[in-house]
Amino acid sequence: MNSLKNFFYPKSICVAGASTKEKSIGYELLNTIKNYGFNGKVFPVNPKAEEILGYKSYKRIEEIPGEIDLAIVVVPKQFAEESVDSLLKKNVKSIILITAGFKETGKSGEELENRIIQKIIDSGARMVGPNCMGIINTLDEIKLNATFVAEKPETGSTGFLSQSGALGAAVLNSLRITDIKFAHFVSVGNKADVNENDVLFFWQEDSNIKVLTFYLESFVNGFNFIKPFMNGEITKPAIVLKAGRTESGMKAASSHTGALSGKDKVVDALLDQFGIVRADDIDELFNTAKGFENFTLPKGNRIGVVTNAGGPAILCVDALENKNLTLARLSDTTKRKLREIVNPEGSVDNPVDLLPGGTAENFINVIEIISADENVDAIISIFVEPVMVSPFEVIENINSIQSEKPILQVAMPLPEFWEKYRTGSAKNLPVFRNPEDPPAVLSNMLFYSSSQKRLAKSKREYKSLLTLKPLKNKFASGFISQKEIHTLCGEYDLPLVKSRLIKPSKLNNISKNLFPLVLKGVNTNVVHKTELSAVKLNIKNKAELRKAANEIKMSFSKSGYDVENFLVQQFIKSKHELLIGGFRDPSFGPIIMFGSGGKYVEVFDDVSVKSCYLSDDDLETMIDSTKIGKILRGVRGEKSCDIKKLKQIILSCARMMIENKNIIEFDLNPLIVGEDDKYYAVDVRVRVD
Repeated sequence: MNSLKNFFYPKSICVAGASTKEKSIGYELLNTIKNYGFNGKVFPVNPKAEEILGYKSYKRIEEIPGEIDLAIVVVPKQFAEESVDSLLKKNVKSIILITAGFKETGKSGEELENRIIQKIIDSGARMVGPNCMGIINTLDEIKLNATFVAEKPETGSTGFLSQSGALGAAVLNSLRITDIKFAHFVSVGNKADVNENDVLFFWQEDSNIKVLTFYLESFVNGFNFIKPFMNGEITKPAIVLKAGRTESGMKAASSHTGALSGKDKVVDALLDQFGIVRADDIDELFNTAKGFENFTLPKGNRIGVVTNAGGPAILCVDALENKNLTLARLSDTTKRKLREIVNPEGSVDNPVDLLPGGTAENFINVIEIISADENVDAIISIFVEPVMVSPFEVIENINSIQSEKPILQVAMPLPEFWEKYRTGSAKNLPVFRNPEDPPAVLSNMLFYSSSQKRLAKSKREYKSLLTLKPLKNKFASGFISQKEIHTLCGEYDLPLVKSRLIKPSKLNNISKNLFPLVLKGVNTNVVHKTELSAVKLNIKNKAELRKAANEIKMSFSKSGYDVENFLVQQFIKSKHELLIGGFRDPSFGPIIMFGSGGKYVEVFDDVSVKSCYLSDDDLETMIDSTKIGKILRGVRGEKSCDIKKLKQIILSCARMMIENKNIIEFDLNPLIVGEDDKYYAVDVRVRVD
């Protein structure tokens, strides 16, 4: 925690580049520090000023007396390196470089950034930025707003990291509308040094932070971000809004695996695998954070809805279903009690409709009755303001209910309600503006709760895979040979079908007892054999073999290839065709996928993606989340396939990727389930860097 502590908890701040000119960043940043009420010492640095905004100004950094806990650099780019040099000479260990114009502008900016960061590293200091917006700590003991946004954020217990300064500024500028509260805010800019992985650990250890939120456009090292979740080191709710797509590890998809490995699909899958909430937009990011901050975790997915308006309730119910939540079935006892309160023209079925005349007293009584129903895990109240009922009274009454179950409110009032609620509410609990918001929040809270249990159960399995040591193999770059594939499959107990490589001139010497067989043309430059009609199935005799061989040779020749070898394989009557593939993501490391196989694999796109660091629960989820997985378990009275063996094969492939760090891509496609219910890998490709 200490390496970042002075960024968030400084007792003294130097502002290098402070200005006397209003509207300049150097002036406005110092002004926000002053107006927000920072509790420590402030040292502006400006060679031409004696005093700025009531603070004594220093001409040079070296003139500042005493220690500097945190330095904020806002000088023009050409003076940035000189300022950093002066700070490092003064033994300043925490520096925020607000100045822009570095690697985001091209090669010369990148070289300057690299030079500065090397000096930071060599001196044992840490740096946030460059090209960032600064840092905020709203807690009373510090009261630091070291940004150039003049808004005065209210204190909460959320940490918010933004890779984009502009988006961070937009969030800060909207605080009075959105009622977002946080304890810490940090804009990391180019992430030359301090990045999301550092802040993740810092906030986990900081008792002032309950919820961790991130807006990211890229991961510096995705594996290092997810690894502490595997280890159980991160126990607080983490919510990520990930924008854009970083560079895919498989630019030129040379196998089916590569074609299916969209970068965003990897991010989505791995965040889900390790219990990290992924938000779709800014509203969901902060609504979910409000949920974690202010409400108890729901124990299940059965939701009671109370409303005075039908339309918004329908939107809410649709959202519940989309988020895998269900409308609770209210007990007969609950309905009997509700009939005594609800207008006869209203409804006591879920959603409970109080009609527009529903009063604050009606709302509180109905919600108390529903919250006592053991079939209900959480409640959503929806209030649309009519002329005859005050929204403030309704919302405040519901806020006063004492319940172990979360009660989330939606209000759709006249605009003036919001200011009255902000300044006059006793508890100031979150009130959501859209009926679709609470279902998303409750779904994310349930996801976190169930993930924590799952991750705790799987921690030992993850740990055993994390301790695997890399192996040294002698594979050359490119696709490895059929002989090497045979050896590799043997090492990892992968069910390679019986195979022989035969030179074209020796094909007539094949033994009769090998029929029926499969014949495949082989050339090191041909990846997808089916595209060249180079796979012939169920060949029953030598006459059919000669005909098939000639057809393959002609097909190869038309595309400018020779048949280097023929691969002769045992013919397996196929019941199902599967895919198991893997690739090495440049940020998240080894990735495994499972799904429907065969030549139409990209068309069906029936695959599930996970990190190669797999638990048994992950394997079950991986299989069950695909259509082919459901078929393998048995449908319409069919017998289930050997799922235990399938899991062993997937796990062996994952281990192969973890241990052989030079394997960048592989696939078993198809992995056939034969009529004997055994598994056969009939086409295995492995690419090495």
